[in-house]
Amino acid sequence: MKRFFKGLGSLLWRHKLLSLISLLAFAAIVILMYIFFSVFLGGTDKYGGRLNGIEDVKITKKEITSIENWIKDTKTVEDVSIRVVGKIVYFDVTFNKDADINGAKNLASSTLEKFDNDKKEFYDFEYILSQNVENGFKVTGTKSPKIDKVSWIKS
Repeated sequence: MKRFFKGLGSLLWRHKLLSLISLLAFAAIVILMYIFFSVFLGGTDKYGGRLNGIEDVKITKKEITSIENWIKDTKTVEDVSIRVVGKIVYFDVTFNKDADINGAKNLASSTLEKFDNDKKEFYDFEYILSQNVENGFKVTGTKSPKIDKVSWIKS
């Protein structure tokens, strides 16, 4: 073994420039791999830091159930589904044949009153309002924390 290292030392000494270039290339590859993995594969959370502070304004299942029941009590609503994904609250509301588009928008907009200001300033709200009849409406709306009311788009 001693003879091996003596021969290796002799080889490296004879080829100083090639040894130095190889050592620098190896160091550069290690540094580039570290940068690549830390930038592109570095966090385990798919949201990054966008959900910081969500613990302070968490929307509970009880609140969601309460709002769903409040919407279902409306005579023109057939079905409602509310889900929270990250910072977005999704409302899917299906209306019966007696509903009109303006009443549906007003009902959806009034759901914002069920949330306190801290939640309205943290979460995005997405609405999909549809009517399951021939020539029925399908409307989508969104409210970001930066604006006070829902913006509607007729689909």
